Amino acid sequence: MPATKIINVSKSDDFEEVFDLFKNTDAEDVILIFPKGSRFVKQEQYFEAIREEADSSGKSVSIMSADPAVIEFASKYNFDVLEKRSPAEPKRQWPIADEEPEIPAPSPETDYSVLATPVADFPENEFEASEPETVLTAAADENEQEEPGMGRTIKDILPARFDRSLKIKEERERTFDVDIKNRVEQEETQRGDIAKIWAGEKQRKDTNFLNGQTGKRLSRGFFKRVPLVLAIGAVLVLVFILYLTLGSAQIIISPVKQKLDFKLNVSASSTATAVNFNFNQIPGQQFTEQKKETGTFPVTGQKDVVQKASGTITIFNKGTTAQRLVATTRFKSPDGLVFRISQTINVPAGVKTGATVTPGSVAAAVYADRPGTEYNIGPMQFTIPGFEGTPKFNDFYATSDKPMTGGIIGPAKVVTEKDFTTAQEELTTKVKDEILKSLKDRGGELKILDAIEIKLDAPEVNAKVGEAAENLEMSIQGSADTIAFRESDVIELIKNFVSQKNGMELLLKDLVISYVNPQPGADKTSLSFDAQVSGWAAAKLDTDAIKNDVRGMSEDSIRSYLNGVKEIESTRIILSPFWVKSIPKDVSKIKIDIQN
Repeated sequence: MPATKIINVSKSDDFEEVFDLFKNTDAEDVILIFPKGSRFVKQEQYFEAIREEADSSGKSVSIMSADPAVIEFASKYNFDVLEKRSPAEPKRQWPIADEEPEIPAPSPETDYSVLATPVADFPENEFEASEPETVLTAAADENEQEEPGMGRTIKDILPARFDRSLKIKEERERTFDVDIKNRVEQEETQRGDIAKIWAGEKQRKDTNFLNGQTGKRLSRGFFKRVPLVLAIGAVLVLVFILYLTLGSAQIIISPVKQKLDFKLNVSASSTATAVNFNFNQIPGQQFTEQKKETGTFPVTGQKDVVQKASGTITIFNKGTTAQRLVATTRFKSPDGLVFRISQTINVPAGVKTGATVTPGSVAAAVYADRPGTEYNIGPMQFTIPGFEGTPKFNDFYATSDKPMTGGIIGPAKVVTEKDFTTAQEELTTKVKDEILKSLKDRGGELKILDAIEIKLDAPEVNAKVGEAAENLEMSIQGSADTIAFRESDVIELIKNFVSQKNGMELLLKDLVISYVNPQPGADKTSLSFDAQVSGWAAAKLDTDAIKNDVRGMSEDSIRSYLNGVKEIESTRIILSPFWVKSIPKDVSKIKIDIQN
């Protein structure tokens, strides 16, 4: 695995392309070379993204550029900045032609494929005229020392054998992986070894020339070139094999679509355990909820009234026998004010436990015997005058917990029909909202219909329409029994319906379901409703059959084939690499994307 990858970025390169190349490389050390005016300068987040990827993958990143903005971003995000040598510094020169030393073969640890473009082919003027020409020095002078804080130089990348000067090329070149020898002691050793080789080679050439061994020298040069010829031949054979074996196809298909607009009757039952496609039945869960809302409301009417006070009392029976009390039975206060019960009631008998008797009791509504404000009395105890002089007089009594109200003679505020209706509507809305909220909280992810039936009891009030009262006090109680269900089960029914009736596939995107006409079952264990469906469906396609049919076809043949499939609306074919002109015969290299 290569230790280093050099990525030469051009001005027009997109960030995604460079980032993917950087992200997918196996190299531990990556060098990014940016030209002046690169797109990267305009987007600081590009450098931030490279920094995050480098930290997460453990890669070391170095940056080389003549653009001050790139250097600024590189420093900001803690990238290594490679040193660039000014053309004013001296360049090392090759020996004269007849003294050109023989360079030893590179060691296996060094990959010189970094020179994607020969030195002689680099353009002479890649940077703008206003920018001093920047030169990458292949080999520094033997006594040259690295200045503190300058980072690595190009000598850390290219060994000493490449001691020509290279100019940065702004055009993006093919990237290569290379192992870096970046230690100063290793480079100094290489310099010393090459210097010795050059000296020995020069001495050997001089000796050969004096001894007339020109023929041997030519022979040795020829045999030294044989491995290079063999390597080039192997590469050409490999390229030819790749040309024949590589290749993939992506077929993007847009199937025929159909607009949906229909109604499906569904039944949710608490006794069902699975979706039944034959009867459009789904599992459900039963919920029961009860709420009561109370409020005090102003009254707006006014008139002269003659009205009796009223209230509620609790009647007690200490005797061991139940007692029936008819309507209008009198109850008298200690002050002699008489109130009568409005309905016939039965007072249960007391319960005797040893010597202790727990009285039986019952609540009853009462009204004053006469109109007037004097009957608006507070809580107190009452006796039954009808039992006076009998043993039952001591066994029966009554108490009130709240004041008697409403007794009046003269002008007074009265409850109008509008007052009553307004209060009733407000409390009814609150009761329904509270019941629905409580049901949905209990149901969690289950679907509870807003249109379920909620039963309301008759309002409880302190005054009816036309009666006198300072304020209208009203209480309303409501209850609901419903069945909750999973909406995913309804979607399964819709999918099955579309598939069976239209032979198509339901598209979940833009699918809208409205639930109307809920009807609870007689036993309250089921709920039927209509699901109003709107959306789209697409034709079904057998992708495996298409792969088998098109493999090996030319581009024109496959287009003709796909145009003949009635379920297909349009297609797009992508063949890669660029030299591939037909669909691969291997179905594993064919990818079909259905775009709905």
